[in-house]
Amino acid sequence: MNRNEYTYYLVGTVEDFMERLGRVVRLGKEEIAVFKTTDGQIYALENKSPGPRGGTIAEGIISGKVLFDPICDWKISLTDGQVLDPDTGQVRTFPVHLLGNEVRIGLLKNGGGLSHE
Repeated sequence: MNRNEYTYYLVGTVEDFMERLGRVVRLGKEEIAVFKTTDGQIYALENKSPGPRGGTIAEGIISGKVLFDPICDWKISLTDGQVLDPDTGQVRTFPVHLLGNEVRIGLLKNGGGLSHE
């Protein structure tokens, strides 16, 4: 992933995100679930369950680098959005950039950026 392909938007500070619990942020049309692990890493995933019943994932609980989907209890990797065996699927991920204490999430410049009108 080339950082130059993304525009990064400030979504809060590291302290704004509680460990192991999701928080929803909206960037333009995107609804993103942001999670902070117990080791301080921050991950951003599309707030959409990959399961057959749909729903959102921000209410899920994380353990290590795995998110437990609150709707279907599937396990989702925070690093790449892949659903872990025995289930299949994927959640879209967004790059996170920490600038000092600031948390910034990247959206693709072509088709993923916010309107500045």
